[in-house]
Amino acid sequence: MPSATVHAFAQAWSSANPDLLVSSVSDFRNQGTGSLRLVACSGAAGVSLSHTPPTPLDLSAFDELRLWSYASRPADGTPRAPFLLELSYRDAADAPGEEHRWLIPVNRRRTWEQHRFGLAGDRRGRITGLSLRSLTNEPFQIYLDDLMAVDEEPLSDVEAALTGLLDGLPLPGVVALPVAATAAGSSTLAVGFNRRLYAGNRITVDGTNTHYSVTGVAHDEAAGTTTLSIKPALVAALGPGASITVTAPVLVEENPVNKAAGTGDLPDPVLLISLTDQREEPERGWNVPQRDSFRVRGELTVCSLHPAPRPVLAEYQLLPVASDRASSLALRTEILRRVGIDTGLRVNGTVLTAWTLPPPPLHFRTRVVLAPVYLHIATHIRQGTRVEVPWVHRGQLFSNQLDSPLGPGGTEPQPVPRPDDQEGIVLRT
Repeated sequence: MPSATVHAFAQAWSSANPDLLVSSVSDFRNQGTGSLRLVACSGAAGVSLSHTPPTPLDLSAFDELRLWSYASRPADGTPRAPFLLELSYRDAADAPGEEHRWLIPVNRRRTWEQHRFGLAGDRRGRITGLSLRSLTNEPFQIYLDDLMAVDEEPLSDVEAALTGLLDGLPLPGVVALPVAATAAGSSTLAVGFNRRLYAGNRITVDGTNTHYSVTGVAHDEAAGTTTLSIKPALVAALGPGASITVTAPVLVEENPVNKAAGTGDLPDPVLLISLTDQREEPERGWNVPQRDSFRVRGELTVCSLHPAPRPVLAEYQLLPVASDRASSLALRTEILRRVGIDTGLRVNGTVLTAWTLPPPPLHFRTRVVLAPVYLHIATHIRQGTRVEVPWVHRGQLFSNQLDSPLGPGGTEPQPVPRPDDQEGIVLRT
């Protein structure tokens, strides 16, 4: 499991003091259906919002939390822009005094930003409560969205997101077809006369996850019916109002032809996906350590450093196969509609760049080869592990004459230096 939703912010969190800190669900969002809107008034420092999961959360399989935020003011931890908010949770197995707390930075105001918090060193097997605490008395407003736990496996994650996006593509003329009432155990279904139905289709009973293979079709134009032979037999009876839809399943192939299924056993229509290439992309690379997971340790603010991720490309071949021309074109159209340079591919809460590629040159192809859609997805592979270090925002280095009085912190009085007596370098991170 590459990721799990910790909270989708579909409901507001409880405030310890609604007069100073209030939360509500907003339709302004980064993804999904809504976000959590927090409004802090003057004097809200220390006031918390809380959420208790219906059952304890087991996040032991994940090593990272991710959260999106959109704030009215910057908060980089400096005196001019102090941190606004702290995210924390409690675990049922926590020892006395054990804490799991992270500061939420804001690098740019009024911009959706994703924050990452390392969990590898924290207990997380039975999380019984989540909390958000205001850290400043200054008023602010912030939106939070898509709190999830992640165990990143780049190629597996990309493939899962791609197949999830393309599974169940709609086909023309075979959606929500009413069926006659049928008893459980039956191996046939009757619908209205429909020439778009044929042997090899895979159908789904609407409102369920039950799938059936169509092994035969009998069209009776005079009676106005089409009878489908299906396997396996119906699991449950279908009553009045039941309907079925033809679906095009997504099959990921390791070989040009899926030997496990066998060519003759493939559903019709079907969308075949193959990973055709994966490689490093140096032009997207950088060699700057990444910084995240800001938290307080005693009187010290620390962060986690880890090497920059390695950028890689994954290329896929998407091949719609259908006996019916209309279904084939509908699948190709829907692929182009759902995946492109303007939409990208959302993987573990992050939108990856994705775009279609031209096919190979004509002299490498033959006329009988079907034209796939070639898709290029830009992702990355995380390098190394997080190392916790003190977070230094400003460092000063001064030099002076050897016989000059000691600088600040020395044992001798410090006169006001002349401009030509002292030089310095100030580093800001």
